[in-house]
Order: sequence, then C-alpha cells, then structure tokens
Amino acid sequence: MSEKYCDVLIVGMDLAGLITGAFLAKRGLSVIVLNFDKELASTKKDIQPNLVTHLDSKLFKSILGRLSIMDHELAVVRKLSIPYQVVLPNHRLDVFTDRDLFERELKREFPYDFKLVKEFYSSMDLFESVLDTETLQELILPKTFQEKWKFKKFIQNSGLTERLSSYLEDLKANLDIKTFLEAQLRFLASTYSDNPYTYVISKLLSNENCVLYEVKGGMGRLKKVFLDKIESYSGVIKNNVHIEALEIEKRKIQGIRLAGFEGTIGCRYLLWNARVRSIEPFIPKSFWTHTMLKQIRSITPKQYHFSIRYEINRDELPEGMKENLLFIADPNKPLTGSNFFHVNVFQPTELASHAPIFLNVSYLLEAEFLHSPKEFLQVIHDEISDHLHHLMPFAESLRLIFPLDQPATHEQEEGNLLFALEKDDFEIFRENAQENPIYEIVPKRFTDLFPISNRTFYKNLFLTSPEVLAALGFEGKLLLGLKTIDLIWREIEVSRKKAIRQRKIA
Repeated sequence: MSEKYCDVLIVGMDLAGLITGAFLAKRGLSVIVLNFDKELASTKKDIQPNLVTHLDSKLFKSILGRLSIMDHELAVVRKLSIPYQVVLPNHRLDVFTDRDLFERELKREFPYDFKLVKEFYSSMDLFESVLDTETLQELILPKTFQEKWKFKKFIQNSGLTERLSSYLEDLKANLDIKTFLEAQLRFLASTYSDNPYTYVISKLLSNENCVLYEVKGGMGRLKKVFLDKIESYSGVIKNNVHIEALEIEKRKIQGIRLAGFEGTIGCRYLLWNARVRSIEPFIPKSFWTHTMLKQIRSITPKQYHFSIRYEINRDELPEGMKENLLFIADPNKPLTGSNFFHVNVFQPTELASHAPIFLNVSYLLEAEFLHSPKEFLQVIHDEISDHLHHLMPFAESLRLIFPLDQPATHEQEEGNLLFALEKDDFEIFRENAQENPIYEIVPKRFTDLFPISNRTFYKNLFLTSPEVLAALGFEGKLLLGLKTIDLIWREIEVSRKKAIRQRKIA
C-alpha cells in the first residue's frame, strides 16, 4: 500500500475513528492512521480513568463479531462484580450490579430515605427498559428535514423530554444522598449539566447500564485492539506526526501536509478523530465555513480529569477496600480537587505477586486550572495524600510516583542537547488531562445534547471526535463509529454503481 495516498486517512486515536478504520480496512479500503504521539499506550500516558460501560451491549458485541475479534484479544478488559465503592464521611456503600445486594447497601446506609432512593433507581431502570434504544440510535445525527422531523416526533413520544429534577425533589433534603448520586454522575459522565435529561442519567445508573468494565493498563490497550485490526488488514499507522496544513480544493479535502520529510498524504476521505477544537486552525475562515467554526468553538471543556499515581505495598490496603473507590471528603463542598477523587487499585500483570502495586487517583478541576503552576497542583496532591492516609492508616509505604517535579539538568538549561528532550512529568500530566474533559451542556431541547454532527461543510471530511456524541458516553463512541462507516460506504457504493454504468455506456 502506498503511504502517499489512501482511501481513508484518520487523524487521531479516539475509539470511534479506529472502529470506522477497522471496518473499512476489512472491506478492502486502504487506511492510514496518524498518531500525534510516539506510541498509543505508554506507562505514563495510561494514568487516567480506565472504567467503561456498555461492553456487554448488543452494539459492542455486534462490532466484535463483525470484526472477528476473539475473546483472547479482549483479555485487557475485565468485568467487575462490584464496579466501585463510594465513601463519604459517614457512609460507605458498595455499588453492586446486583440490584438486591445494592438495595441492601442503600437500606443500611440510608434507612430513613431508603424508599425514596429505591424509587429513584427503579425509575431509572423502568425508563431504560421501555425506551426503544435501537430506533433512537438510528435517528441520532439527522441530516435531512425528514430525518429531523422523525427525530423530533420520536423525542416527543418517548418521554425523552423528562429531566432529572422531576425525580430528585424528594431527595434534596438529604445532602449525603444528593452527593452520593452527584458523585456517580460526575465520575461516569463525559458531560455536565445542572439539570440533565433523564435519558443521560439512565444510561449511567440504570440496572441495564451500571455494569462496568476495567481496561487493564488503561484505555490505550483497548484502542490497540482495533489498531491491530487495522494493521492486520494492511492498514498503516504513522506515529509522532505533526500536521502543517490541510490541502483543500473547493469543498474537498485533497490530503494532509505533514511536517518534516513526510510530505503530503492524499486521501479520498478524511476522518478527524482527535479533539474537535484541534481542527480549527486548519479550516479556512470564510462565509461558507462560518457555521462549522461556530459549532466547533461552542464546544469547550468545563472540567478535566487529572490523574496521578501512587505506589504501595499490597498488604497495606484495607481489607474492605474495593478496586475502584469514589472518595468524598466533605459533602458541603464542591466535588472537585482533593474533595472528590476516584482511586483505582491495579497491578501490572508482568510484575510478581509480591511486588508493590499502584493506585491511580483521578480528580476534577475546572478547565481554567489546566495550565496552573506545579506548585498549585502539588498542594492538591499533598491534600489527596493526606486523605489516602486517612483511608489507609497503615499505608507507610504509600508514595507519589507521578507526576514528579524533575528539575532540568545543567545541559538542558544551557540548551546544549542536540536532540529534543523527553517531556517532563507535568507536561504529560496535563496532556492526559486534556484527553479526559467534561463538557458543559446547557440544553433547551433534547437535540441540544448533540451540538455538532459527524458531517461537515466539506464533502469528504467526517468528524469522529469524542465531542460529537459525548452525551452518550462510551456508547456514543461505538455508535459514532458505525454511523460514519455507513455514510462512507454508502458513498462508495454509489460511486461504484456510477462507474459501472459509465463502463456500460462506453
């Protein structure tokens, strides 16, 4: 396969685009994937949230079957019987996937409000069970007037206009319950809204969807499963690339010009598979692209997941502590910074059973703090360390191992090195955070949950960016990948039939 031209050029490593690339490569199209980093999954790059939902859904199983992905290829994914544990100052609950066991936990911790909490979860279960999910998935991201009309009618007839506030009125009096529910939503959701739609909540908390899976070693390992499929079908992966410009002619992308000696890679279709804001500098500002650029600029992160790593001896972990824990220090304070964080306990498979294990700790901060100085962030990390010692009072070996403040050497300060330096821990730390944003959505209508489409002003440019269906969480990535496959393959089939007709005429 030529590395200067391809049928499908994929920019970035989000899962939706990799799924699209794997399917199209299997169908015989030439695929090239451009990765901005040196590799997909590195030790420090995978220090970030690693729990996903919907891996037992029909959608995901259909993808696995059609790509012939075997069970042993998904060995990086592990189903959790107790997805996570929630710890508040006066409560500790194990969030079981089994509803009976979970209700027993709720009754023990919230005896006076148990009936109301149970009714809330029952409402989420009912909402999910009666919703025609397949039709909804089919209608999402409409293009024509007729498709939009069908989507609007479906929303009105399916109860999708309901908001969370209608279920929470009676629970607001108990601050611990309110915080318990909010913490789960903050932890599991990719978007934030003061009064979210019930559909979004049911996708996270209903019995059908509360099953969580852990990706061993981080999300990069799951992405690599699909990346390997692309390569097995003769696709090409180019790492550590830098884009100089998009080659555009009229309303078509002709290719991408890369920095250095790479030159230009031509393409028939371009999939922008990175953060949607990263394409903005390459789109010409004109009357025709005004709407597209306006939509892109409107999608801004409200918060980021920041992730750090500790090392600890296994025998110092409390016996009742689960592998995933949500910690809330004070329900009266905002669920950000050191007041609310997720602890993931894991041990790399290559290490001996007696070796120290790791704690990945993820917390939320407002987007404006992304580029805060190290000193500001280190204060937060010190406070998290204090909370961890409170949770694990006998953890004498606990120590932070990422990010560490690594002062530059004398040679680095003088600029005497011939080659580019490796990134320091805090630079990687911020890059990890940028890959895990929380987007604020203030929807007036249900359709506002999807502020941008995968189609663009350019005929052969498609967006598989994580923001497109962020409101649907991990399921949105799966759905976006399949929808983009259908769009591209439909165009290819039309062009093939046209070519056949022209040959017959000739």
